[in-house]
Amino acid sequence: MLAALGLAVLASPALAGERAAAEVACTPTGEALVWSCTIAVTGRKSGEPVVADSLSVKADMPSMAMAHNIPPAKAKPMGGMPGHYMATLELEMHGEWALAIEVDGRTAGSQARVRDKVIVKREFGSGRMPGGRKHGAGHGAAPKQ
Repeated sequence: MLAALGLAVLASPALAGERAAAEVACTPTGEALVWSCTIAVTGRKSGEPVVADSLSVKADMPSMAMAHNIPPAKAKPMGGMPGHYMATLELEMHGEWALAIEVDGRTAGSQARVRDKVIVKREFGSGRMPGGRKHGAGHGAAPKQ
């Protein structure tokens, strides 16, 4: 009986909350290795904008685990655009970075609780690395393909 009650509580949509989805676009600021990123966060099921009580972005280089990572950057809401946030990332080098976006908030319409971490990979930088290998696709942070 208790086991059945426990499963019902875990399966309850009100307690499960909404998962997050995030789209990230980053542009160089003009300062070396500093990027301005806009982050659009929505509920994965509802598609509603997420109004976050807190949203942070931590960057880590998957190809060099534990060698290159930066402290989390606090994202700030973009006025008049629910679910849109701005964060500045100061990276250590060009290359592929995994952005861990941690969000704690609620969807704008239904007020469903959203507490989630979304990982988005992006390529930062341009030019060629030693050995002729391409190191990015222009000045923006392009999605990993």
